[in-house]
Amino acid sequence: MSFYRSKEMEFYHLVIPRESAWKVVNSLGFLDMIHFVDHDPGQPQINRPFSNYIKRCEEVLQKIKNIQDEMRLRKIPIKMCPDVKELLSSYGNINHQYFEELEHSIIQSANDLSQQQKSLKVSQDKLNLIIENIEVLKQANSLQQEERDFEESQLIPMKFLQIVGVILKEDELRFKRIIFRVTKGSCLINTVDIEHKFPTGQKVVFNIILREGTFVNEKITKIIDSFQATKFELPKGAVAYEQREQNLKQELVETQNLIEMTITQINIQLQGFSAVHKNCSQIEEIRIYVEKERYLYQTLNMLKMTSAVFSGQLWIPKVYFKFVEQTMRQLSNIDEQIPVGQLQQANTKENPPTYFKLNDFTAPFQEIVNTYGIPRYREINPALSTLITFPFLFGVMFADIGHGFLLFAFGIFICSQDLFNSSFKPFYQVRYMFLLMGFFAFYNGFIYNDYLSLTLNLFGSCYSLNNNEFERAEDCNYPFGLDPVWGVSANHIAFTNSYKMKLAVIIGVIHMTFGIILKGFNAIHSSNTLDFIFEFIPQFLFLLCTFGYMDVLIIMKWMTDFEDTSLAPSIITTMIDMILNPFATPEQPLFANAEDQLKTSQILLLIALICVPTMLVFKPLIINSSNKKKQEIQHHILEQKQSEENFEDIRSPSVNVHENSHHEEFGDLVVHQVIETIEFVLGSVSNTASYLRLWALSLAHSQLAEVFFHMTISDGIDDGGLLGAFGAIAFYPMFACSTFGVLMCMDLMECFLHALRLQWVEFQNKFYKADGYLFIPFSYQKIQSNEDAFDVDDTKSSNE
Repeated sequence: MSFYRSKEMEFYHLVIPRESAWKVVNSLGFLDMIHFVDHDPGQPQINRPFSNYIKRCEEVLQKIKNIQDEMRLRKIPIKMCPDVKELLSSYGNINHQYFEELEHSIIQSANDLSQQQKSLKVSQDKLNLIIENIEVLKQANSLQQEERDFEESQLIPMKFLQIVGVILKEDELRFKRIIFRVTKGSCLINTVDIEHKFPTGQKVVFNIILREGTFVNEKITKIIDSFQATKFELPKGAVAYEQREQNLKQELVETQNLIEMTITQINIQLQGFSAVHKNCSQIEEIRIYVEKERYLYQTLNMLKMTSAVFSGQLWIPKVYFKFVEQTMRQLSNIDEQIPVGQLQQANTKENPPTYFKLNDFTAPFQEIVNTYGIPRYREINPALSTLITFPFLFGVMFADIGHGFLLFAFGIFICSQDLFNSSFKPFYQVRYMFLLMGFFAFYNGFIYNDYLSLTLNLFGSCYSLNNNEFERAEDCNYPFGLDPVWGVSANHIAFTNSYKMKLAVIIGVIHMTFGIILKGFNAIHSSNTLDFIFEFIPQFLFLLCTFGYMDVLIIMKWMTDFEDTSLAPSIITTMIDMILNPFATPEQPLFANAEDQLKTSQILLLIALICVPTMLVFKPLIINSSNKKKQEIQHHILEQKQSEENFEDIRSPSVNVHENSHHEEFGDLVVHQVIETIEFVLGSVSNTASYLRLWALSLAHSQLAEVFFHMTISDGIDDGGLLGAFGAIAFYPMFACSTFGVLMCMDLMECFLHALRLQWVEFQNKFYKADGYLFIPFSYQKIQSNEDAFDVDDTKSSNE
């Protein structure tokens, strides 16, 4: 099963003649089966052979983006391609020269469009200027006539200066204040709004009348320039006014016609890009092809180029090699004159990449695991168990019949709907995770018998009320979950806390034990006898002999019917006495015989104590001995070579260097093993305690639900009648909002994060190395049919 362990990989050398490199690599891109290895990761991209082609592709993509932005601005539709590989396959047997044709066409179209946009901008600016000038003439003509009448009525002739122009409406008040201060109030300022809407905002015509003076005139001119306002010169006389007005109206009509013609030409050109050819718009088709060319040249840059050939290294899943071989054979049959190169299997010391075949259901759970670290090649994939354990742990903390059902219903909704064009699109990739999380929260809600802080009597209680005391019927067991009578008992919180706490410990020990078992499977698969004997077995025994024994005591205590519960032994006290007082006979045994319990505890404690030095000592000693033997063999071979070559001085200082490095290596082994042993022993305690968060968050969830219920609609329901109904209805919105905001959103996120913690730290650290790297296939499927930028390093598609 490929999801249990990553697919087996094979390492190959690829040699391609230079003249057929583009064609071969282009065909391999449709397979999604090859991971190319960069021949020199440290080499800058600019020094690689196809850096110029990549730069050209990026320039063309930028021009395509500009065209698409203009199409969106003008609301011209762009149809996306539903299947990128199908589109690229439809090009047939084209060669790399087709890109040069597209490049020339796009550059020419982009330049034409840019020129038309510049012409349109100039025409629009000219139109706005003409409209401003016409408005100024309208307002200034009447004011100028009043000014002439005023001058003629004066006994002493006075000359006035009129300054007119246009300024933004938002600057009007500030402009008036500055002019008033500069002229010291000796001017008349009049402003009139312009009804026409300008791109920069609403504008007004200003008209300033003041006495002639060169100094003041220069100041006002500078102020107008600082506000970036437009100043106009007025014609002299009525005839000049009429002539100017006629000329402006004629220019206005001509400019409007020119703008309409330019917009029409731009729309015609963009409509051509919007035309659908191969199930998508032409501009999108061109963009995808150019993206493909850029991706292809980036892959070719990973190969090593010599004078006549390209050589490279690649990983291929073992089960897919026949498809790669078949593709190269088909290429040679299509054109026998062009050699397609050779693909030869080779040996390497490099670790293979990790590849899992994922689907919509498994992908989000694999992403949870990958966030912690990529699985090592052929290591057991934690995501397989995460499919169930992660939503189950979440469900234990979020356990509530009502809240779980809401989450489960939401999961069903997003799984059954097309979310691409809805507001729920962000939930699309995790829809199955939400479904499972809701199911297990709903299921564990029945286990705890908790419905919005209330208990449900679904199967009939085993207890009956007699003289204000509950009496349990003989041989009666509640079929599923907790008996509803505990919800109304006086020790409800004490009982449920004890139950949830012990259940959390049992779940935690089972979860960690499963992780250790997976470690054993990894050791068997890799034929690592040392890890199996001196790590898996002692760790497995240590956990079972300590916390596994504690789980057994918990279950035995649950199954024992104590007539007087005060005589029931404390599990914590029993475990403490097992370590601190191992020879004392338990006063309150859980076993039928106290001596049997004592012997069992002593045997288990002895096994646990033996496991600690077993983990600590043997592995570094055996590895050290093995290293010494390997070193002696290497030295013996080296001495033989030296004697054969007639070297006189066989005493080489390198022998001492090797011995020193050997001692340092042994010290590293000891330190590493000490850390591993201490981490496991102490971690067994801390990790078990960490699983108590299952109890703590479940308690917090139920208590919050109870608070919201009693603070809102509980009193109305208890009162009953018409008044109680109105009270419950009035407070229901508060109950619904608090439940949704705090429990369905905040608490959901909190339980999700704590489940992540248990998955990553408490479970995966028992066996998971997480030092692998992803198999990133050379695949045209990574070219998405949208406006987002393409990223070659997109690792998500490697698992598709």
